[in-house]
Amino acid sequence: MLDSPNSFLATHEQESGYSEQRWRTELARGHWHVGLVHGKQVSLVGATREPGRPAYERFLEYLWVSPGSRGQGVGSRFFDLVLGRLQAAGVRTAFLWVLDGNDVAVRLYRNAGFEPVGQPVPLTARPGRSEQLFRLDLTGRRWRLNHR
Repeated sequence: MLDSPNSFLATHEQESGYSEQRWRTELARGHWHVGLVHGKQVSLVGATREPGRPAYERFLEYLWVSPGSRGQGVGSRFFDLVLGRLQAAGVRTAFLWVLDGNDVAVRLYRNAGFEPVGQPVPLTARPGRSEQLFRLDLTGRRWRLNHR
């Protein structure tokens, strides 16, 4: 969040103030995937189930790739792996939100097959900013599950 503050809805200042219990609650909302390269953490994404939504839907959140690993295809390979795992677990639809101006993320998501849903939504928490919902139908797709 420090190196890409305009890519996330929350700020580093906000989230660094979260208590341990708040983080435990946040992490309990879904499954978290950490990408490793030579034993070093280089990527992260959460796959959460929103209350009241069908069991076959997940929202992807907190996607992050370390600055030193960006532009090397790590995000694409990691995303491909996570989407394949979700599909194998019976997830049929994946959603995610993207802040306006995060063109790198939009490119990654569109390359994975995500399509925008509706119009961007203005954010009251960040005046002048908006976010766009994206959706991906996982049924019938093939994913490479064994990246190295």
